[in-house]
Amino acid sequence: MPVRNDAFVLGNCLDDIAKQSFEDFELVVVDDGSTDETPQMLDKIKRQDTRVRIIRTSANGIVSALNTGLAECKGDYIARMDADDRMEKTRLEKQLEMMVENPDLDLIGCRVEGFTDSGTFPESGIQYQSWSNSLISHEQIERDLFAESPIVHPSFFATRELFNKIGGYSENPWAEDYDVILRAYGKGAKFGKHPEILLRKYHAPGRLSRSEAMYKRPAMFEAKTHFLLEYGRLNKRRGVLIVGSGPTGRQAAQSFENREVKLLGFVDNRQGPPDRQVKNRPAWGFPDLPSAEFLEQFRDVLIVLAIGDATGQRAFSELLQKNCFVENLDFVRVIYNWLPASGDSA
Repeated sequence: MPVRNDAFVLGNCLDDIAKQSFEDFELVVVDDGSTDETPQMLDKIKRQDTRVRIIRTSANGIVSALNTGLAECKGDYIARMDADDRMEKTRLEKQLEMMVENPDLDLIGCRVEGFTDSGTFPESGIQYQSWSNSLISHEQIERDLFAESPIVHPSFFATRELFNKIGGYSENPWAEDYDVILRAYGKGAKFGKHPEILLRKYHAPGRLSRSEAMYKRPAMFEAKTHFLLEYGRLNKRRGVLIVGSGPTGRQAAQSFENREVKLLGFVDNRQGPPDRQVKNRPAWGFPDLPSAEFLEQFRDVLIVLAIGDATGQRAFSELLQKNCFVENLDFVRVIYNWLPASGDSA
């Protein structure tokens, strides 16, 4: 658990950890240059609980702190936690049980519930939480891998072997937790999620994911395009077709252009003149879904679904599958507004 100047929230988190029903664990806390009362609080809990180990460093940042902690961990399984979040007393017990019973899994999370002390829970947080909680199996997580980071970081519970295999956390222009998931996937990792809410995620206006550029839209799309290329999704394809010409589609297009990937054009539901363009590329508008004949001319490209409307996203995905386009091979979704259909896990 990395900490820096977390004295105002640390007490509750440490109390949750101390009360875990599974007791055979070590708590490795990396104090990343705290200047408030955090060091004194940690010293106090260390005197009370021999399972607590504290490593103090200068303020080197979250990735450095995480890697320092990984190097100090001794167990076969490693669980993440953030100082401002809360966990159910059975979290470690239930996640460990799931890993032991499913030895093919390398990294799991759990369902989460957000909370705030500001009185207003952000709509974006509600949407992300609903989407993330709908992904339980490896197949569901894999399907939405390029929509957004599918497992909430402080819910990570993984094998030490996995972290060793991928070389720990990495410094990149994008979020370190999403990077871990994408690199682990490239190494063949299997994911899962405990179906119970075992973590409560704190939402504060100044939290890192809102203030740091790497967590914002451009950086996340840099990660998505980087790994789509690394995984060979554009091998032997003549470029990309963006479905959706709003902010998400334009950002996706920019990220591909940054890597000199040919952008063939945009598809959306807006009618326009035959020569309509978006970002100096053709923009084909269909009031209804395009025909099979139209789609066939893009059989050898990667189709990127960036539709902001969940219903429209689902309809276009179903159209592509009906015409034998394979998800995460011939087309990918790069936005997480996907709402579970009736009967899906939710």
